Amino acid sequence: MKNYIVGLLLVGVLFLSSVIYKKDREPTLRKFPVEKVSEKTNSEVPYFYIYIFFSKRNCKDNLKVIDILNDLPEFFIVKGIVPPNELKDEKELREISGAKFKLFPFEKKYKRFLPLYWPTIYGVDNQGIIYFVLPGVPEEKEYLRQFLTEFYYKAYNLLKACRGNCGKR
Repeated sequence: MKNYIVGLLLVGVLFLSSVIYKKDREPTLRKFPVEKVSEKTNSEVPYFYIYIFFSKRNCKDNLKVIDILNDLPEFFIVKGIVPPNELKDEKELREISGAKFKLFPFEKKYKRFLPLYWPTIYGVDNQGIIYFVLPGVPEEKEYLRQFLTEFYYKAYNLLKACRGNCGKR
C-alpha cells in the first residue's frame, strides 16, 4: 500500500511539473523575429513577411525561387537570411542568387527556426507567427507564385482582422 501511495505521489509531481513546463514554453511556430517595415505599417493593407534562408553555396537551380520572390506584389515584404561570412561580400552574393531584397546575417535569434534544408521559405505575419514553411526546390517556381498569391487572398481577412492580435494568449 505504501508503494502505491509513493507511486501516486510521484506521478502527481511529474504531471504538475510537465504542466508548469508547458505553460512557460512558447510554441515552436511563434515569436519569429520579424524585422518590421516602419514606412508601411500605417497602411490599411495587411502586410505579410516572406523570409528565405539561403546561401550562395546552394544549388543554382534551387536559388531560382528567388526570382519569384523578387517580383512579388507590394503586400509581401521579402527578406533574406544568409550566413554572416557570406554577407561580407554582398555584391557577389547578389550576383549568384539574384536577390533584390534586404539581406540579414543569420544570428542567434534565428537559431530556433534554423531549417534543415536551404533554401527554405517562411511565411510570417507581423506578430511572428509562422503560417507556412516551404523548401526551395527548382520545380517550385510556378507553384510558389500561385501558392503565395492564393494564400494571401485566402488569408487576407484573417490578417486584416488580427491587426497584431492573432495567436496571442
